[in-house]
Amino acid sequence: MHGEVSRRDRDERGAVLVMVALFMTLLMVAAAFVLDLGLVRVDRQIDKSAADSATLAGLHALNAGDGYPHSYIGVCTAAQYLQRNSGRFAGVDTTTGWKNGLGAASTSGCTDASLRKKACKPTDKSTWAVWTWSGESGGASFDIKIESGYTFTGSGWTEDSLPASSSDTGLASQAGCDQLAITITQSRTPGLGSLATESDLVTSIRSVGRVKAQPGDSAPALLLLKQTGCPVLRTGSNSGDSYVHVFGAVSNNGISQPGTIHSDGDGVGCTGGSNSNVFIGGGGNGIVAFAGPLVSNPTSPDPSKPGLISSVALTNGLSGTVIRDSLDNVHGSTALTTGGTSQEVVGRSLVTRRLVDERYFTGVKGAISAATGVFATGATGPITGWTKFPASVDACKPTPAQVTALSLTSASRLYVDCNGKFIGDTAGLTLDAGTIYFRGWLNPARTLRMPNATKVYIGNHVANASAIDLGNNASVEVNNNAANLGATGLCGSGQSSSKATLFVRSGVFKQTGGLLRLCRTTTFMMGGSSTGCVPTTSGTPPTAAPCPGINSGRGYGQFTQTGGDIDWTAPDSVDATLDPSTMDPLPGSAAAWSDINGPEDLALWAESGTNSSDTYNMTGGGIFNVRGIFMTPNAEPFILSGGALLNLTNAQYICSSLELNGAGTRVLMKVDPNSAVTLPDLGLVGLVR
Repeated sequence: MHGEVSRRDRDERGAVLVMVALFMTLLMVAAAFVLDLGLVRVDRQIDKSAADSATLAGLHALNAGDGYPHSYIGVCTAAQYLQRNSGRFAGVDTTTGWKNGLGAASTSGCTDASLRKKACKPTDKSTWAVWTWSGESGGASFDIKIESGYTFTGSGWTEDSLPASSSDTGLASQAGCDQLAITITQSRTPGLGSLATESDLVTSIRSVGRVKAQPGDSAPALLLLKQTGCPVLRTGSNSGDSYVHVFGAVSNNGISQPGTIHSDGDGVGCTGGSNSNVFIGGGGNGIVAFAGPLVSNPTSPDPSKPGLISSVALTNGLSGTVIRDSLDNVHGSTALTTGGTSQEVVGRSLVTRRLVDERYFTGVKGAISAATGVFATGATGPITGWTKFPASVDACKPTPAQVTALSLTSASRLYVDCNGKFIGDTAGLTLDAGTIYFRGWLNPARTLRMPNATKVYIGNHVANASAIDLGNNASVEVNNNAANLGATGLCGSGQSSSKATLFVRSGVFKQTGGLLRLCRTTTFMMGGSSTGCVPTTSGTPPTAAPCPGINSGRGYGQFTQTGGDIDWTAPDSVDATLDPSTMDPLPGSAAAWSDINGPEDLALWAESGTNSSDTYNMTGGGIFNVRGIFMTPNAEPFILSGGALLNLTNAQYICSSLELNGAGTRVLMKVDPNSAVTLPDLGLVGLVR
C-alpha cells in the first residue's frame, strides 16, 4: 500500500510541474505585454509633452509683427523646437519635406525668405504650410507632420466630434489660418511582447494650438488702404514747406505708442520716378513719424519705439526708391519732435479695413438700418406723432417766432416738411428738438443751430446733388448745447455720455464757407443706398465703385469742405478702451463701439467713391478743431489743404489715399490708441486639443 501511494504522489508532482511551466509562460507573456504597454504609455506622454511645447513655440512664431499668421515661420519654429529640445527628435531634418496647403512641394520654410514673408490667407491654401519627416531614433521610428493652417474637418480624430469640443473649431473667417497642429506617430518593435506578436507597437498623438487677431499697441494716424498704384501719400510741394508730421503719444492709462503711418500699397506699377512713389515727401522732413515717449518720462523718447512708417510694397521686395522719394523726405525718427536718427520705411503685410470693420460693423450697420426705416417712413410726408409746422408756415423758411411757437424741447421730434431747399431765416434759427427730420436738403441763409439734437436726418428726397450746402455767414450746428462746449466755445474734448448721429440719405456734404459744428457727433453719409454701401465682408479692398447702380457706382455721399470753419468731435463716452498690458478691449468698449446712437470715437463713415466733382476735402485756415476717426475707405484721395497749420491731434484718417494740396499746408497729428483703431497683432489663445 505504501508503495502505491508513493507512485500516485510522484504522478501528481509531474502534473504540477507541467501546470507551473504553463502558468510561468503565460505570466511571462502577460508581464511582457504590461511592460510594452507601459513603454507605449510613456512614449505617448513624452511625445505629447514635446508636441505641446513645440506647438506653443510655433504659435508664438506665427506672429511676424503684422497681425497675420505666417504659416511657414510657425511650422519651422515648431519643427526646430522638437529638434533642439528633445533627444529623441535630434535627427529631425527641416531642409526637406515641405509642401503648401494644396500639396505642392515647396522649398524650406526655415530658409526661403519669400515663403517666410507670406501671411496665411484663409481662402488661399497656397499660403498654408505643411512639413513632414520620417526617421528613427532610440529603437523607434517616427512620422511627424506639422501644419498651419489646420482645420478639424475630416481630421479623423474622434475627439473633434465630441459635444464638449465640437464648437471649439476656431473662427470660421480664418478657415484654419489661426491654428497650428503637430501629429507624431511612433512605431516601436515589441520587446518580450514579441512572444505573442511580431507587429510593431504604434501610438499617435496630436497637439493643436490657436492664435487670435486682436488690436495691437500702435494706432496709425493715417491708415491708407489703396492696394495698387502710386502715390498713396503725397505732400503739397517740393520745397519742404508742406508736410505731415505724426507724433508719438502716451495715453492716460499708460499706453505709449510711436507716431505711425501705414500704406497697403503694393507698389505695383510704381517706377520710383517723378510722382511714382508710394510716399512722396516732396522736401526735407515732408513725411515724418516721430518716436513714442517713455511712459515714465514723457519728455524723453522711448528707444524701443521709434517712429514707424510701414508699407506692403517693402514686404513684397520692392526697393526704397519706389517706396519713398528719399530717406530725407520720408522717414521714421528716434526723436520726439525734431531731429533724431532717420528710420527707413519698414515692411508690413496687408492691414486692410478688417479691424475697423470688426470694431464698428455692428453699430454702423445697425444705425444705418434704423435710419433707413425712418427715411422710408418720412419720404412722402410727416411721420405720425411728430411735431411739424402748421400749413400756414413755409417750412422751408420758418421765422424764429414760428419756431418758438412750436415749444420744442429735447424730447420733441420735429419733421420739417420742406420738399426742397431749406433756407431758414436770415436772422438765424435754433431748433431745440432732440430728433429732427429734414425732408429736403439744407442751404441755410444764416445759423442753423440744433443744440439738443441727438438724431438728425437729411432726407433730400428731391435728389439734389448736395444734401447740405453750407456757405458764408451760415452754419450747421448739432449737439452744441452749453454742456458740450469747452471754455473756448469749441466742442469740448473731455468724456461725456452726450452723443449724436447725423444721417445724410443721399447727396454730397458741401461746405465753401461758414461754420460746421458737430459736437460728439457721428455722421453717416449713406450715398443714396439703404445699406450705406457698407460691404458685407470685413476687410474689403477700396474700390472706385462701392455703390452699385448709384452715381456710376460711386455713390452720392462725399464730404467736401473747401472753405469756412470746422469744429467736429466724435462721441467720447469712454476714457480708456484698451487694457495697457494685453491691448484687449476693456469691459464696456465693445458696447460703446457698437452703439447705434453714436459709435465711440467715430466721427465720419462714408463709403462713396471719388471723382473729379465729388471729392473728399478738408480745408484749414480758420477754426479747425477735428477729433475722431474719419472712415472714408474709398476716398482717392482725401485732400487736406488751406495753406495753413492743421492740428489734427487725436484724429485718425482711414482712406484709400491722402494728399496735401498747395504749399504751406502743414499737418500735425497725434493719436491716442484708446481713441483710434490700432494695427493688428496676434494674441495667443493656447492649446485647444
